[in-house]
Amino acid sequence: MSNPSRPAVPVDDAKIEDVPDSAWQEDDGMAQFYDMLAESPVAMEAFNRLAEEISARQDTLAQVRKARKLTQEVIGTNLNMDQSAVSHLEHRSDILLSTLRSFIQATGGDLHLIVTYPDSPPVSLQIGPKSPPQAASTAITQ
Repeated sequence: MSNPSRPAVPVDDAKIEDVPDSAWQEDDGMAQFYDMLAESPVAMEAFNRLAEEISARQDTLAQVRKARKLTQEVIGTNLNMDQSAVSHLEHRSDILLSTLRSFIQATGGDLHLIVTYPDSPPVSLQIGPKSPPQAASTAITQ
């Protein structure tokens, strides 16, 4: 499943001590990118359109909760926290996967993470401890 539009991921087997001090430098690539955008109104407009399209395809935790017709109070009850803690959770930009899983479960859903690579089938990541295999039940008769 090779995707020619994506470059191969380089493999780096260098050790940290092999990298000279002069190779370490601050990355100002993002600043350069935004400077280039500012120089081209056409590029800036295209960038803004793309950013809006990406934003329209993403849901926040608050949007997920509202789509399920749930209040912050209900989610708080399900998570054993107060409404203000739910509000803070909904506005965080960085969240633990276990917290995200709990929030999604509080809305009645299940969280699944799927990783895709250009050269292999999708991989489903398990969140949390691995479940023990189900033992076959056998009846013991005497």
